[in-house]
Amino acid sequence: MLLIKIAILLVLLIVFIQDLASRAVYWLLFPVLAALFVTLRFHQDHFSAIWPVVSINIAFLLLQLLIISLYFSIKQRRWTNISLQLLGWGDILFLISLTFYLSTLNYLFFYISSLILSLIIWGLWQLFSSYKNIQLPLAGMQAFLLIGFLGSDWFIAHFKATDDYWLLKHLVK
Repeated sequence: MLLIKIAILLVLLIVFIQDLASRAVYWLLFPVLAALFVTLRFHQDHFSAIWPVVSINIAFLLLQLLIISLYFSIKQRRWTNISLQLLGWGDILFLISLTFYLSTLNYLFFYISSLILSLIIWGLWQLFSSYKNIQLPLAGMQAFLLIGFLGSDWFIAHFKATDDYWLLKHLVK
């Protein structure tokens, strides 16, 4: 289990470095990441418990992508394929790979908070850096944040990112 966790963190680090350096990530990393997540998750839960969560996570992601596509299509008055102009396939594949590990509320929490934090970090970087680039390395930034999220779960706080209990406990207070 420890080796799988370390492998996941290494793949996430590679995604971060590649996306930051070239605004592109080798697509093969995402199936590897998904397979590592599935392997780790199957050691914790049975397939019948995992499949509904993965389905809900994927449905949420597809709904988000559809809403974004519709928004930009209406705004530009023509159908807009967001994967060609606005959102890279690496970003989409990264978010799909996360669906295989995180519980539904943790997926939503990470998705929303990582988008906000990525924008803030990138905005600050652009403000203080002499290197200007309008392309946000979203998958890389989210991979970096996921290293912190999963690392703190696995090695420090043990809140269990595959279970919504810790998040519900804080929401109910």
